[in-house]
Amino acid sequence: MTIAFRAYSILLVALAAASLLLVGWSQGDVGPAHWNAVAAFAVLGFASESYAFRLRVGRGETQSSISFIPFIASYLIFDTGWAAVIAGSSMVVAEVFVRKKPRIRILFNTAQMVLSVVGASVVYKALGGTVSLSSFELVPLALAASAITYFTINSTAVTVAVVLDLRERLWAAWRRIAGVSLVYDLFSAALAPALAYLYVIWQIPGILVLILPLLFVRHLYQVSLQLEQVNRDLLELMVKAIEARDPYTSGHSQRVSQLAALLARDLGLTGRQVEQIRTAALLHDVGKIHEEYAPLLRKEGKLDPTEKALMQTHSIRSAELVATISSFRGSITDAVRHHHENYDGSGYPGGLAARAIPIGARIIMIADTVDAMTTDRPYRLALTYDKVVAELTRCSGTQFDPTLVDVFLKSAPIRELVQQRTGPRSVDVQESPAYLPWRRQRKKVVERA
Repeated sequence: MTIAFRAYSILLVALAAASLLLVGWSQGDVGPAHWNAVAAFAVLGFASESYAFRLRVGRGETQSSISFIPFIASYLIFDTGWAAVIAGSSMVVAEVFVRKKPRIRILFNTAQMVLSVVGASVVYKALGGTVSLSSFELVPLALAASAITYFTINSTAVTVAVVLDLRERLWAAWRRIAGVSLVYDLFSAALAPALAYLYVIWQIPGILVLILPLLFVRHLYQVSLQLEQVNRDLLELMVKAIEARDPYTSGHSQRVSQLAALLARDLGLTGRQVEQIRTAALLHDVGKIHEEYAPLLRKEGKLDPTEKALMQTHSIRSAELVATISSFRGSITDAVRHHHENYDGSGYPGGLAARAIPIGARIIMIADTVDAMTTDRPYRLALTYDKVVAELTRCSGTQFDPTLVDVFLKSAPIRELVQQRTGPRSVDVQESPAYLPWRRQRKKVVERA
C-alpha cells in the first residue's frame, strides 16, 4: 500500500466529511416511517455489497456490485445527507464484517461511495428532481444525468486509487474497472426509479418485488465478466503452452501484447481498436503450435532456405487458427496474418506495403521486433533502449511505419516500459561480439521471435 494511496484516501475522507456538512438534510417529518425507510435501504445496500464479485485489475483486484441500484434509489426519495448516510453505512458494515478490509481501504471505499451519492444527488436536485417518501415523480433528465454523475465519480475515484496503489496505467485501470460493465450499469440503473416508486407505494413489500430482478442483474454481471476473464485466461494459457517450446520466447506474446496496446493507445486509436490490437498481438504466433514448426523452433543454427520458407507460413497458420473464433474474424485476423509485412512491401505473406498493411499488423511489427531486441538471446544480451531507438530510426520507412516510429519515440510510457525490460544486463550492441556476425547476415532489423 503506497504512501500516495494513503494520502489520496485521507483526502477523499476529508472531502466526504465536508460534503456531509454542506448538503441538505431536510426530510419533513423524521418519524418512524423515515427511520424504517433508512433502515430498509441501508440493509438492501449492505446485502448488495456483501455479494459483490471480484474484478482483476492488472496485478490487483477490485470489487463490483449492484449496490448502485439501491443507492441511486435512495437519493430519489431521501434528501442528499440521508442518502449519503445510507450508502456510507452500507459500505462500512460490508467492508468491516464481510470483506474485513484494512482500515485505510475501508475509509477509502466509504468516502468514495459517499462522494458518489452526494454528487449524483446534487445533480439530480439541480435538474429539477424531487425527493419524498410519500410521493414519487419521475424526472428522466435529472435521473439520467445523476446516474452518469454517480458512475463517473465512482469509477474515477477507484481508478485513481488503483493507479496510485498498484502503479497501473490510468487508461488500462479505468477500462478494466468501468469500461467492461458500463453498459450494464447504465441499463441496470433503470431499476433504481422502479425501486424508489415501489417503496413509496408499498414500502417493504415493494422492495421484495424487485429482489428477483436485482439478483438476475447481479448474475448477468457476474457471468459476463467471468466469461470474458475465462476467455482471456484460456488464450494466455494456449500462448504459454506454445512458447514453452522455446525458452527464449517465454512470455514473448504477452509482452508484445502489452507494448502493442500502449503504442495503439498513444496513436490515438479507440478503446475497441486498442483491445483488438492487444488480442491480435497476444495471438500473433499461435500458428507455431503446429508440429511442423517444432524442429525449427528448437534449431540452434541458422535456418536453411526451405526451413525459412516453412517458418514464414506461420503467420497464415496463426490467422487460420484465430479465425476459428468468429468474433476475432476481421481486423484481429488481418493483423495476425500480416504482422510480418514490411512497410516497403518486402515482407510476407502478401507483400503488402505502406497503408495497405492493416494498422494492427504495423503496430505488432514494431512491438514484436522491439521485444526480440530487448530479450536475451544465446548470441547476445538484450539491447539498450538507445540502440533499440537507433535501429527503429534506421529502418523507419523500410521495415516500419514512420508514423508509428515517431509515436514510439515520443511516448514516455513506452520508453519506461522498454527500459524496465532491458534492465542493467542490457548492453550496447557494439559491445557484444556475438552480435556482430548475426548483424552481418541481415540487411534489416528483422530479428523477430
